[in-house]
Amino acid sequence: MLPLILVLSAVGAYAINNNPVDVYWMLGFGVFGYFLKMYGFQVGPVILGIILGPLMDKSYRQAMISAEEKPLQFALEFFTSPLSAVILAALVLTLLSQTAMWRRWRGRAAPAAA
Repeated sequence: MLPLILVLSAVGAYAINNNPVDVYWMLGFGVFGYFLKMYGFQVGPVILGIILGPLMDKSYRQAMISAEEKPLQFALEFFTSPLSAVILAALVLTLLSQTAMWRRWRGRAAPAAA
């Protein structure tokens, strides 16, 4: 089954641009993914980062342009609609709940450091 998957992947990579260099890129990233998996990295978040990174960058640039390049105005845009304020509050609570101060306040002992 593995040889069939490898051949179909190589044909697919070549067929996109009719360029053999794309097959080398595919093989290189396959080896890179193998080493990531071998050293215990989760491959899913890496793939999500590669796919969503350019989209986030583009959206951030558009938001900064609409805020006229002013960081304070950009930050205040989070409070223009109730939905964005609720999402921001959930983000802040999620980050705070991971601190040792939050665990002490809730009455749980912080986990021992390894």
